[in-house]
Amino acid sequence: MAGILRIVATPIGNLQDFSPRALEALKTSTVILAENISHSRKLLTALKVNLKNIRLLACSQHQEESRIKETIERLQRGEIVSLISDAGAPTISDPGGRIVEAIASAGLKIEVFPGPSAVIAALMGAGLICTRFAFLGFLSKKAKERETMITDAQNAGLALVIYEAPNRVLKTLADLFKWCGPKRVVVARELTKKFETFHRGILGQELIPEWINKGEAVIIVECGEKKTKTKIDPNNLDNQIKTVLQNKILSLREMAKIIATKSGTSSKEAYTLILKQRKQLDE
Repeated sequence: MAGILRIVATPIGNLQDFSPRALEALKTSTVILAENISHSRKLLTALKVNLKNIRLLACSQHQEESRIKETIERLQRGEIVSLISDAGAPTISDPGGRIVEAIASAGLKIEVFPGPSAVIAALMGAGLICTRFAFLGFLSKKAKERETMITDAQNAGLALVIYEAPNRVLKTLADLFKWCGPKRVVVARELTKKFETFHRGILGQELIPEWINKGEAVIIVECGEKKTKTKIDPNNLDNQIKTVLQNKILSLREMAKIIATKSGTSSKEAYTLILKQRKQLDE
């Protein structure tokens, strides 16, 4: 009989949030795949999980791929394998997604043991209307990619949920103000821990209470206004392009950005139309 892969959410700070069902799942495992062995050993000891007959194996982001074959073989032998991350739900901005995908593809059984989640905890206490939201995790280090992710989600009418390192929170808030404008924002810090704090305010202004560069942080920005694509009047668009082409200072890309904003078309499409009309005028 084949075994089971158990995906177990662990506490994000307060050990009392761990459910009896999840605790039993770990205690009856053959193997526990852990994001960080040292961290998990301390956690399991605090939860009174006896590791004498349980194999604890490292499964960080860089080790995950190499654990797939071994995990499948263990499950096929009937073993019970549990997957945990350092805190919260595995696969949610944490390792585990590749293993779960491989196990599912192999047709083996998967069980989920839900529990603490920084995303949900932050949304619960934010005090913002977040019925529909986009979880963006840790943002890309590339400014253009960050801007695209944020503006796309806001234009779709979604609230934003972002993970951020404490020393980068103020920089990220400045970027969000640049891309989203003066929207309400909440930064949840040290969730479920002794110094849990919800820093509230408006993008572009000071947070209350004042931000402290300590602890895990979740940034939540209220929903944007959903933008619907309007039908473009071809004649009006042609006239707009003719007008902007009269400006000899602007670059083509700057012209395209202006046309895209006014007409609702994309910058790429506007750029192509400007080139086409400029060629016609030169002929």
